[in-house]
Amino acid sequence: MAQGVRQVLFRGGTLCRRGASTLIAGLWPGRSLHDVDDALAARPVGQQAAITSGVFLCLVLAGFFAAQFGWIGILVFWLAVILIAQ
Repeated sequence: MAQGVRQVLFRGGTLCRRGASTLIAGLWPGRSLHDVDDALAARPVGQQAAITSGVFLCLVLAGFFAAQFGWIGILVFWLAVILIAQ
């Protein structure tokens, strides 16, 4: 049971790190997703968690700000996230 939980947590952490890397690479000109993900994976686990949490915290806060403008604000927010992630 513990091994299964550990595998699920490892997979979830990897997916979250990849999502944060995608957003960072989208905002950092000249760096590809592979470069950013490799650089983030090379850091210690604590720094990986801090960077990933910081990126997603900024994403949530930006979503709350966009929500102040109603459904149009949320639409613009998600379109911006999609454009950054491309």
